[in-house]
Amino acid sequence: MTRRIVLALFVLSMSAWGAAPQQSSVETVLGPKAYRDGDVVEITDVLATSPLLEQGDTVVVKGRVRLDSQTQAQLGLYLTQTQGDGGEETDATQTTTVTEGLHDFELKITIKHRGVLHLTLYDLNARRPIGGSYFGTEAQMESVADWSLERYLQDK
Repeated sequence: MTRRIVLALFVLSMSAWGAAPQQSSVETVLGPKAYRDGDVVEITDVLATSPLLEQGDTVVVKGRVRLDSQTQAQLGLYLTQTQGDGGEETDATQTTTVTEGLHDFELKITIKHRGVLHLTLYDLNARRPIGGSYFGTEAQMESVADWSLERYLQDK
C-alpha cells in the first residue's frame, strides 16, 4: 500500500514538472506611440509567465482596436530587438486582420530575444506601419522613451 502511494505521488510530481508555466496578469507601462486620426489600440490585459517580459516569457495581450483610417489593416504583436540581428520569426498567434470599426483582440508571443514589445497596425497593401505603441516594464519603456514613431503617420 505504501509503495502505491509513493508511486502515485512520484507520478503526480513528474507531471507537474512537465506542465507549462502559468501566466498571470502583469502591470505594464505604455511607451512611444503614434496613431492616425480615429485609430487606436487599447490594452485591457497582459498575461505573462513572468512580470519581467524578457527572453523565454510567453505573453498574451488582450485589448480593443479601433480602425477608422482605412477599411482593413493587420494588427501585430511584435518585439523590436535591442540586442541581436533583428531577425524574428512570426507565429500566426501574433497577428490578426482587423476591419474598420471597433474590435476585441487577443495576440500571443514568446519572447525569443532581448527587446521591447509593441502592438502595431500595418497597411495590408503597402506593408508599412500606420500606427502603434510600445509597452512593457517601466525600465523597458524608460530605455525607449526617446524613440519616435512619427514615420507611422507619413504617407508614402
